[in-house]
Amino acid sequence: MNTQSESHDKQNQNQISISEIRFEHRRHPLGIGTGQPRLSWIIQSDLQNWKQTHYQVEAFDDKGELVAATDWIESDRSFLVPWPFDPLHSRQSLVIRVRVWGSDRSRSQWSALARVEAGLLSASDWGAQFITPGWEEDPAIPQDAPLFRREFTVRTGLQKARLYVTALGLFEMEINGAVVGDQVLAPGWTSYHHRLCYQTFDITHLLNPGENAIGGILGEGWYLGRIGFDGGVKNIWGDKLALLAQIELYYEDGTVERILTDERWRCSKSPIIMNSLYDGETYDALLEQPGWSEPGFDDHGWGKVNPIEHDLSTMVAPDGPPVRRVQTLQPQEILTSPSGKTILDFGQNLVGRLRIHVS
Repeated sequence: MNTQSESHDKQNQNQISISEIRFEHRRHPLGIGTGQPRLSWIIQSDLQNWKQTHYQVEAFDDKGELVAATDWIESDRSFLVPWPFDPLHSRQSLVIRVRVWGSDRSRSQWSALARVEAGLLSASDWGAQFITPGWEEDPAIPQDAPLFRREFTVRTGLQKARLYVTALGLFEMEINGAVVGDQVLAPGWTSYHHRLCYQTFDITHLLNPGENAIGGILGEGWYLGRIGFDGGVKNIWGDKLALLAQIELYYEDGTVERILTDERWRCSKSPIIMNSLYDGETYDALLEQPGWSEPGFDDHGWGKVNPIEHDLSTMVAPDGPPVRRVQTLQPQEILTSPSGKTILDFGQNLVGRLRIHVS
């Protein structure tokens, strides 16, 4: 046994490490939109003039069992490396690790494990329907931001839960009174006739055994809001806001339950009586409905929803990062205008939303 060679090899492993495994540029690829996501990794080495010559990849299932592995692949690529295994199917998740080999025959240790999970890759994966408020709106004027809700039961033994959601317009979802995720202006601007992005959220931590509730609020956004020059144009892609949401509950006994947007949901007006990307929003606090996205809320006064048709083959997972909440700013000064209106001066130009507590 060549103990000197083994010691040298172990020393080199400690000097070469792999970090930030990404899938299609994404650090957290939950709901990725391809079955063959390309891999990228960052190599850190203290060895002078070190260069990768080979790499190896292993894949494990959710139980930690090895399900696939490559041989040593001769390549110096570490950016957008082709997916080396059978394509992922919808909802499938794998845990990946990588190690590399250098020109001096030194090799790294295995990287930390990185999880990838496919989204809904086919139109047939959707059981939900787009739903729109049951009341009529004048498409020529700005619309209210409607509220949607539904209650559902979660049995004991929940293993994981996913929410797949999008909207014709903008959406923000709540579960049991908590906002889902940190995204804003979702699902973003797109050519709605050709593609519509949906988002995937892990909502396991938001659910409780027993009764739960999901709620959503929609805004005009780019879909039917005023956009463009010279005053802009409304209703470029449509004239009705609509929500599409699909919850999938996975239990330890292997059963799966789905909660879908359909005619069983309820809808109501919200305190946001006008909203626009250009013109901001008008908020009437007298119309607030505390607890509207929580179980046990009395929604008997709410109206029905109408399912509408939309081509689900246009649904795609996003291939870029979302707009996120990244900072909370406090007003620098509170002023009163000559007309008696209250002005909040934040000391800088900004975009975002206000969160005001009135006492």
